[in-house]
Amino acid sequence: MQKIFVEKGRYVDSVTLMGVGERAIKKCHVKNAEGMMATPANIQSLQEMGYEVPEDVTKNDLLLAVTAETEEQINAAKEEMMLVLNGGASKGAASYRDLDEIDLEKDPFDLVQISLPGEYAAAEAKKAIEKGLDVFIFSDNVSMEEELELKQLGREKGRLVMGPDCGVGLIGGVALAAGSINKDGPIGIVGASGSGAQEVACLIERMGLGVHCLIGTGGRDLKPMIGGITMRMGMEKLDKDPEVKVICLVSKLADLTVMSGILDDADKLSKPVVAVFLGGNEKLFEGHKVQGAMSLEEAARKSVALVTGEEPKLGFTDEEMKALTDRVHSLRPEQKYFRGLYCGGTFTEEALILFSQVNPDVQLYSNLETKYAKQLADHAVSQGHAILDMGAEDFTAEAPHPVFDPALRVKRVQQELTDPEVAVVLLDFITGPGVALNPIMPYVDFCAQHKDIIFIATICGAEGDPQDIRAAKEALVKAGVIVADSNYQSAKLAAAMMAALDGRQ
Repeated sequence: MQKIFVEKGRYVDSVTLMGVGERAIKKCHVKNAEGMMATPANIQSLQEMGYEVPEDVTKNDLLLAVTAETEEQINAAKEEMMLVLNGGASKGAASYRDLDEIDLEKDPFDLVQISLPGEYAAAEAKKAIEKGLDVFIFSDNVSMEEELELKQLGREKGRLVMGPDCGVGLIGGVALAAGSINKDGPIGIVGASGSGAQEVACLIERMGLGVHCLIGTGGRDLKPMIGGITMRMGMEKLDKDPEVKVICLVSKLADLTVMSGILDDADKLSKPVVAVFLGGNEKLFEGHKVQGAMSLEEAARKSVALVTGEEPKLGFTDEEMKALTDRVHSLRPEQKYFRGLYCGGTFTEEALILFSQVNPDVQLYSNLETKYAKQLADHAVSQGHAILDMGAEDFTAEAPHPVFDPALRVKRVQQELTDPEVAVVLLDFITGPGVALNPIMPYVDFCAQHKDIIFIATICGAEGDPQDIRAAKEALVKAGVIVADSNYQSAKLAAAMMAALDGRQ
């Protein structure tokens, strides 16, 4: 028995919706439960599952779909999903439908997270700034002109504007959007790269310290039109925070003039600063006090070393790397190729950069338009050594982002395993309260079943995350997966295996 409930004109962001169905399935024991906006791709997905979607729905309508044996179960699941969506899942939590309902003298909030369609997000963000609130904007499809206006207003009012399209944050111990619940510590991060900043934070924790604050800026903050407004304000905020001993800046390579200005400002801070601009080189940091890093792992290492005075230990030894790489020689002769199936965009880029540096003669293919690889003719079909960003638009136009719903990537992994030429498969996993409740375990069984394939994995997550990363790692290792300590380590191993595979031929 299947049924769809329509909430007309109600928008709910994908982060919130991701956990709604899973909670209903567990609590009400139904076969399936889905909460999603009525976009064309989502409607098609529901129809493929056998649901009859009403013809009059629009992209601004919320759909709740349930499959169960009885009408009572269906109604119970619907009620459970609505309870979560209306704020009842958090005991004692207040629920508001509009910023104007909040009395800040009675309820002294200091930050609002905005997850609305882009056409509405800027207006609500402006209202929040005027009320004296910092703003975290998860929404995308906000124009650059609106972003500039909001950030200029925020600077004028002394309020942080994180975003638009800001995927990660950690403020006052609260993980925002897809961020992890990191242990508190002496390092503060300002990141224009969501998954990159989260990786640095989680590696710092893995190296024995913690993160006091992670301020996301949104990916366009270092473009010339914006000029790094939020990154500069974030640096100043951390410099004044007595709990922060070291500041770490994280971004992909951006506008050189803006980055140079950011480094000039960072040189003037009272605290030591580490910076990583993925895709850049040492020349960026010449003449600056800021310590430059060429990888996310190096940024974490340098940040920790500045606090402790000791070089942290992490990653494979040379002997371990050689022994793992030698595994390719036991594969069948027809197994020739590596497939990297990433869900983190920054992780994809870090891997592509490393591959091109250490294996310049190895031909790489990707769904991305990048100088580091040749673009695939069809993103749905891999060829040769292929590195895919499955969080890119060509995939997420078809299904939810794999960070929030593993189904898209699970299907692609199964597809790759039918190719007799596949030798090595690499997977990245991201955990946190705002992403899929079970992002790792769906892969464990078929990793265990395919002993003829070498699987490499890395987990970007913290001990405080609800997914229990220790248990997940143990399950992966038991299934025969090589679990690396960082994205850089997994890419380094994959690069060595690609070279070894090509060397066999």
